[in-house]
Amino acid sequence: MPTPSTVATNLPTSRENSPSPSPAGLTPTSGINRRASFRRDTWAFRPIQEDVLDHLQDFFPDHDLDKPFIDQVQIANEGLPSPAGESLPPPVPQPISREAKFKHRKSIRFVAEERKKVLERVGSAREPSAKAANLGRKKSTKLWGIKVEEVTPGQVKRGVPPTIPESPTGPAPRPAVKWVKGELIGKGTYGRVFLALNVTTGEMMAVKQVEMPQTISDQEDVRQISIVKALESEQQTLEKLDHPNIVQYLGFEKTKEFFSVFLEYVPGGSVGSVLRRHGKFEENIIRSFTGQIIEGLAYLHSNKIIHRDIKADNILVDPSGQCKISDFGISKQKEVYNNAAMTAMQGSLFWMAPEMLHNDKKGYNAKIDIWSLGCVFIEMFAGRRPWEQDDFVSVMFKVGRNKMAPPVPSDVHLSPEAEDFRLKCFTQDPDERPTAEGLKSHPWLDLPPGWIFPSFH
Repeated sequence: MPTPSTVATNLPTSRENSPSPSPAGLTPTSGINRRASFRRDTWAFRPIQEDVLDHLQDFFPDHDLDKPFIDQVQIANEGLPSPAGESLPPPVPQPISREAKFKHRKSIRFVAEERKKVLERVGSAREPSAKAANLGRKKSTKLWGIKVEEVTPGQVKRGVPPTIPESPTGPAPRPAVKWVKGELIGKGTYGRVFLALNVTTGEMMAVKQVEMPQTISDQEDVRQISIVKALESEQQTLEKLDHPNIVQYLGFEKTKEFFSVFLEYVPGGSVGSVLRRHGKFEENIIRSFTGQIIEGLAYLHSNKIIHRDIKADNILVDPSGQCKISDFGISKQKEVYNNAAMTAMQGSLFWMAPEMLHNDKKGYNAKIDIWSLGCVFIEMFAGRRPWEQDDFVSVMFKVGRNKMAPPVPSDVHLSPEAEDFRLKCFTQDPDERPTAEGLKSHPWLDLPPGWIFPSFH
């Protein structure tokens, strides 16, 4: 079993099992083939913001990065996140002539360089800490109540100017936040996730998109309509949440072509993709990740939200070792411990609880997330998905009818406290299964004094 330093050092930098590097890499000598990284993974590896900003051409290949088109005045008025504090007042827009606006446009690359200066003031992302990571999360510019406009590659090439108020008098409306779409970095339950750059502030974002129905046929396509509704539901769920172990929602944009939800950019990848690339984790890392997932679940359940699809592929982990629950496409908001109206089988079969597969129409509640957590626990110890030797039909029978928990693989050895934690997650009777809040005090979760997740190197 690898040591904490081995896991942390190798997660972002090892090229042994990574896709073939592209000519312009993420380091001075190597890189990542973005599309090849999806041959097996739901989430592609996500480099730190500094590496993305250093290699914009690799992540935004369809855009002219040096064509001036962003209004410098808009950037100044919107402001960049300040590392000094949370309560700074927003800059006061200064009146400026129409002619001056056209003289001071900036390119995407210029905005990126300005963002790099901000990151340098906050601290190097190449040696992150949990404190710095949390600061970055809090500093993400939320787009609520602000007009959001995608800038397409064609608009960049033409140097399309920002929207300018028609009337030279009166208070100017707040400028629209402009963004550009980059490479594909993830595939959620509903929709695809792309890298995005807020070209108003230079911040990296993730944007989850689904296509809007275009034709009459599309508008009658039940599946396509359900996909859009699912992302709308996810957006409505996420906008209410704010927790360090939940991916942060920033805003949304709806056009005739796409419905887009903007999320914080989490460098690194999913726990699942890391396991597939590097194998099982050392126990203290599993303790740390499990504890953070429990914190996120306790927060969700306290806000009457059931995730319904907890698995390693839906847990993002950044270079500081901070975990964030993602993909709320099939989450449900209700009284979390009331079974009444929840009978639909939702989620990923190998992580499902027995009562979701077979409940005699009695329904299920938030305790299904605890069973799924136990499956992720096994997944991290084994380096492989639960029920790796079984097919769908077999698991349906073993879990749904016999209420069996996924077996502990022969090469996994659990301490007595770890085994007790496993058994609690897999308690057959949901009424007896502990809540996330109850699991927070389990002794197995206690990390050794002074233990720190080693940073990326």
